[in-house]
Amino acid sequence: MSKVKIKIELEELKEAISNLPDDEKEALFFELNPAWGKALKKMEQEALKNLREGKTVPLEKVEDELLRDTKLAK
Repeated sequence: MSKVKIKIELEELKEAISNLPDDEKEALFFELNPAWGKALKKMEQEALKNLREGKTVPLEKVEDELLRDTKLAK
């Protein structure tokens, strides 16, 4: 693949990135920071493992409990 070199001001680059859709910003972030992507994947795998093993509860269950407690307090 051929290499191309361009000069661009930092502000122009930041503006171009700010105009990207959120999913493309996220993809760019993880492409520039692969260690973050690996760490996030590891955390997701650990969370799913803990959920399967019953070591944690789904967020929906916690939200339901909070809503129920709020209604009972009224």
